[in-house]
Amino acid sequence: MTSTSHPDASPRPSRMAVYAGVFDPPTMAHMEIIENALRIFDELTVVVALNPNKAGALFTPEERVQMLDASIGEQMRGRVRVTAYAGLIAPYAETLGACALVRGMRPYADADAEIALALGNQALVPKLPTVLLVASRENVYLSSTFVRDWARMGGLIMPGSVPPPVEQALRARFVAPGEPAAEAGGDKRAALTTEP
Repeated sequence: MTSTSHPDASPRPSRMAVYAGVFDPPTMAHMEIIENALRIFDELTVVVALNPNKAGALFTPEERVQMLDASIGEQMRGRVRVTAYAGLIAPYAETLGACALVRGMRPYADADAEIALALGNQALVPKLPTVLLVASRENVYLSSTFVRDWARMGGLIMPGSVPPPVEQALRARFVAPGEPAAEAGGDKRAALTTEP
């Protein structure tokens, strides 16, 4: 049996969601959440949220937007828009015409915080649901804080933790010219003990 659409049926409107985060820096877990969100939604607006409570940012909002944009694969390019915004995300998403908010969730610790955030956003914009997505086993524990801390410890960049444009930015920031960046597991500078 073949399915045909009714000749008078109008095309389904595009469904766009908003995925907001600090992304300092973007990780492979973030990229996986973007890919998974595009399996559900037609379009995604990725918002670098400017959070005044998070002091000591490694990269400027503009740098984070550029890194995210450069990390978007060709197959996603026409469906993803990257921007920055200072303010409440739910009302902003509503003004963009979003049908949902997307959040990435790590096990245990994130659950309570993400549910509280989803309920807060629901109070602001009742018709805007939050979709919580979990990254794969390889990326689920990966965080920007983890990547930042390792990079600050002598330019240590764990292979596969960040997209290539982010790795280049980290190397430019933390590795002296002419010095190879340390790889996880092979650099004595990463040891947490000191020699007598």
